[in-house]
Amino acid sequence: MSSPAEQFPTDPEDPGHDAHDAAADAAAAAGAAAHAHRRRRTLQDQAQATLARKVAKARKAHRKIAKATAERARALADLQRWSSDPATAKVLNPDYTAESARGPVRTDADASPRKIAAWEDQEIARRTITTEVACSLRLADRTAENLIGESSMFAGPMKATLTAMSSGDISYRHGQVLMDQLSFIPLEEAAEFEAKLLPEAKDLTVGKLAVKARRMRERAHPETLSTRATAAVAERGVWWEGRADGMGTLTWYGTAVQTQAAHDRLTSIAHAAQKQERQDPLIPETERRTIGQICADAMADLVLDGVTPAGTGGGIRGSVMVTVPVLTAMGKSEAPGFLEGYGPIPADVAREIAAGCPSFTRLLVHPETGAVLSVGKEQYRVPADTRRWLGLRDGTCRFPGCSRPASRSDIDHTVAREHDGSTDYDNLAHLCRAHHRLKHQTLWTVVQEPGGVLVWTSPAGETHRTYPETTLGPPPTLATTPEPPAAPGRPRTSDRPEDPPPY
Repeated sequence: MSSPAEQFPTDPEDPGHDAHDAAADAAAAAGAAAHAHRRRRTLQDQAQATLARKVAKARKAHRKIAKATAERARALADLQRWSSDPATAKVLNPDYTAESARGPVRTDADASPRKIAAWEDQEIARRTITTEVACSLRLADRTAENLIGESSMFAGPMKATLTAMSSGDISYRHGQVLMDQLSFIPLEEAAEFEAKLLPEAKDLTVGKLAVKARRMRERAHPETLSTRATAAVAERGVWWEGRADGMGTLTWYGTAVQTQAAHDRLTSIAHAAQKQERQDPLIPETERRTIGQICADAMADLVLDGVTPAGTGGGIRGSVMVTVPVLTAMGKSEAPGFLEGYGPIPADVAREIAAGCPSFTRLLVHPETGAVLSVGKEQYRVPADTRRWLGLRDGTCRFPGCSRPASRSDIDHTVAREHDGSTDYDNLAHLCRAHHRLKHQTLWTVVQEPGGVLVWTSPAGETHRTYPETTLGPPPTLATTPEPPAAPGRPRTSDRPEDPPPY
């Protein structure tokens, strides 16, 4: 039913209409309109009150997070101080209870005579707490190391910032911005710089704070920019990170001149290529690339093939290891391929790589379970076949959280050969050099369960399992007869979790 304000007015020529009725109708319409306005205003006030309440709840949670990160920083700083004590570092050394001092440590499991000096007590303690925190918090070693270092800074020279986080006035990210800039200033001047920036941090976003802090640091720094730039060049490098959906990110940290010049060159190439595409009537509008897409394609060409705008080059190609199921390679399946050090890649990408590779290593993959049933051995001796098998099984370093590819890791005897450990597939696993040394020189221990599952026990007593990336039967070079039925305690493929822990 419509409101009085929405009803049609009475026809003035109607005999029943008079001035009194008109006035009454007008008053009723005005009253209805006022009531509707008050009702809308009331609803709007209620919505604003609800909005304020919900935002306040989010703000309260945000402040709790800041307080929690401050508490974590104090706990990690306390852990770092404890481990730095020479007495603590001494007892964290596995040789503390040994009668004689530790000698050189063997570095790999292939019986190489190469040996290295054992870590000092302080290095053992540092690596022990770093890996303990990394595994317990499900972080990468480098992330845990940075977190411990930041916590020590907050609990030491940056106590005022830690206090602000503890009260919820600033977030941990604000604190990191302050630390980034304070790290470039002499310690005796850091407190004054911090005192100037903290009030700003309470009112600015992280991005705005970073800009302001950088400008203040440039004015306050006692060294010239030239001197600092020379030191910063030593930190240059390139990092790769896998992303979802078959993608990855390659980061180049170099001088501002080089990186900007490279970006300008890629942009110039992209504009020229885009102009050509627009003039080509055979390229549909929907298939013409954006500037960003052409820049990415041009960079791939330059890095992988050395191709220049003039068409010269064709330099050294990047090397990758890709496992392609046979039915995928034949075009009869869309099962993904597997890129070493990354994971699943689309079937069409795997086929494209397989079509262009100069040689193959034969793998027989079960079309239903995905298990590799045999490894080609025509061109290898037995030790080489075993290494290839282990590389396919492990995929990466088998320490919790480590993603370094197996191809850049050592092959370690789980039970050391000096303790009667055999050189068999079920006593071998890949460990990167850092975690290989960690296993031999700290209180971390590991046992290998059937199926290649490694069970690590930390010095604090926590256990962490790591699983192979590929389900494999015994290597054919080590098992010439059919595998016997599984023992009662041996897990079958169907008994293993479909999604092993991601660490």
